[in-house]
Amino acid sequence: MDKTIIFDRLLDVIKDSLEITGWVILMMTLIEIINVSSSGKLLSKVRNKPVLQIILAALLGAIPGCAGGFAVVSMFTHDLISFGALISGMVATFGDEAFFLFVQNPRWGAILTAILFGIAILSGLLFMFISKRWKFTLEPHNFDIHEDEDGHEQAALDTHKHGFKDRVLHFLKEHFWHHVVKHHLLKVFLWSFGVLLLLMIVGLFVDVEQMLQDMRWAKYALLLLAVVVGFIPESGPNLIFVAMFLNGTIPFGILLANSISQNGHAGLPLLAQSRRNFIIVKVITMLLGLLVGLVTI
Repeated sequence: MDKTIIFDRLLDVIKDSLEITGWVILMMTLIEIINVSSSGKLLSKVRNKPVLQIILAALLGAIPGCAGGFAVVSMFTHDLISFGALISGMVATFGDEAFFLFVQNPRWGAILTAILFGIAILSGLLFMFISKRWKFTLEPHNFDIHEDEDGHEQAALDTHKHGFKDRVLHFLKEHFWHHVVKHHLLKVFLWSFGVLLLLMIVGLFVDVEQMLQDMRWAKYALLLLAVVVGFIPESGPNLIFVAMFLNGTIPFGILLANSISQNGHAGLPLLAQSRRNFIIVKVITMLLGLLVGLVTI
């Protein structure tokens, strides 16, 4: 292989990684602004409305990133929503990979989000009936927001108490810098660069698309791998399936199965409270992902 070609492809990987990181950080910042403006408050009026809980959880889960998923887990651990609604939110959530997909291909990002939302609603309704025979209880767990002494989100305080400048500075320091930049920027770049670099190297030596066509078992092996990787409560490892789909390497069904199975970091608060409940939720979403994948690939 010509060294010039390898060098040019490596430069393309670096360029694409930087571009993706920039757009992802921008989208994360917008999500932070929306979350802060609502003070992180969760509606308690849905407590006795199970169908509304499922719809709300799916809508929160459909928000790019993990913030919506965190909110769903928090509502569940506060006994505001049912187990069926928790499943709905977890199915709809596919972590920071959503940012990557929307940046690279907004059309497919919207399509995948819409399909996941529909599956989430159906799954939530199904488990709403099933969970009537089960009881899932956890200790309270608070969604992480930055609070002042009165327990209110500083950036959302009344302008009579804190001026516009104070609220902007608070947002830039606590949300943009400490959360978006320090927690996500380097990680997003490294995962993007790592995945794109891996795909570049694999592409130089292996024609995965041709392998999938020649070996019927290969796509089922990748489907199983996509579902298993979805068990990891982390945004990053699943990014490879988004990239492979965008490259035309794997069918949409494998990406869909992985997206149903995984929920980014949203499962971590649930894991912190109950390993049993975390495993139950993950097994359910993995089985759903596998079933949908087998039907769609």
